[in-house]
Amino acid sequence: MVVTRVTRSRRPGPLAVVVVVAILARLIVIAPRVGRPADDPDNYLPIARSLAAGRGFSLSDRPTAYRPPLYPLILAPIVGETGTDFTLPIATLHLALGAGTVVLTAVAARRWGLSPRRVLVAASIVALDPVLVVQSRSVMTESLAAFLLAGGIAASARANLRGTASAGLWFGLAALCRPSTLPAACLAALFAAVTGEGSWRARILRGVLFAGVVAAVLAPWALRNARVFGEPVWTTTHGGYTLALANNSEYYRDVLHGAPGAVWTGPNQRAWFLKVSRETDSMTEPQADRYLRASALEMLRARPSDFARASLARLARFWGLAPSGSVYPLPLRIASALWTTPLWISVFLGLACPDVWKWPRGVAVAVIISLTCVHAVFWTDLRMRAPVVPSLALISASGWIWPRKKIREKSEKGPSCAVQNGEIG
Repeated sequence: MVVTRVTRSRRPGPLAVVVVVAILARLIVIAPRVGRPADDPDNYLPIARSLAAGRGFSLSDRPTAYRPPLYPLILAPIVGETGTDFTLPIATLHLALGAGTVVLTAVAARRWGLSPRRVLVAASIVALDPVLVVQSRSVMTESLAAFLLAGGIAASARANLRGTASAGLWFGLAALCRPSTLPAACLAALFAAVTGEGSWRARILRGVLFAGVVAAVLAPWALRNARVFGEPVWTTTHGGYTLALANNSEYYRDVLHGAPGAVWTGPNQRAWFLKVSRETDSMTEPQADRYLRASALEMLRARPSDFARASLARLARFWGLAPSGSVYPLPLRIASALWTTPLWISVFLGLACPDVWKWPRGVAVAVIISLTCVHAVFWTDLRMRAPVVPSLALISASGWIWPRKKIREKSEKGPSCAVQNGEIG
């Protein structure tokens, strides 16, 4: 009898299997990159090397706030002072982030009261989602942002003030990793203040606590930037650029009024880069940020119909079933569509459950709504959906109807939502 118990205790649990699958899936895309020049389009490695060399948060020996600080700070101890390759330590970091995101999603699902089967469904979606898996091969913030948002959702699901404060910490770090998540933190604070259990005073306290912790996490970075640039920058000086990148006359001409499925690249895009560089060369980073934001907003005022059409096109890319046919081969696009279609159906079913729109589950909805709004306006492609995957997985697992059992329940006691009855599934 004792031997039987020991044998059973050594068997890996279902969640452990899912974690191993997540690591293997990421290894498939990461392994060929190790030892080769890193896919680092946003120049995180040069900033990390500057930090490792003691030159501070700088790019080309100039202090910068053009990129958010958290990811380079994490990279600095593992990249050293030289090198541009995708190294084994970076690969290990991304594998650990992928595994951690799976675990945190499962923790959130359990705290939501989902059944063990649904917990595994949520974890499996995060383990195998093609957008999230593929992004693990690049030196970019998607993997870290997904991990931090999953942690924030799991912390908030504790449904007490300690959990609320912890969630604020996770979301504050997410904003220092990927500024597009800051609106998600603001909307989550609103969910905390006006929905969920407790008196109105308790809800207000919850919302203020969440927002206060987020602000406290961002404050040191803002103070550093105030010292360097003479004015506080709470996230980055990159927002104006990404807004103008998606809203300028050249982009509208080439993509909006160009061939169907066009992707903005080539000589016209390079010419726009050079033009913007000349116009902002003598400005400080905050000044350039304001200048480019103003130019994009002028496009909105001057060409509102084109702006609206461009926003719809961005949303189509962000929520597309498959990546662009101009960039990716047909077999990969078919595989992506086969994965995404049932996921979207189950997400819609999950959003139909009222409890998903209340604190603490509403945090996942806040992430989805906020990033959708951000990427309707700013530069967008499919990879930017990666940080939303834990939220999608949790809502999908909450709403997927297991047909036989659901039909039986309807006949006995009427419809119910999985998130309202944890034993379903």
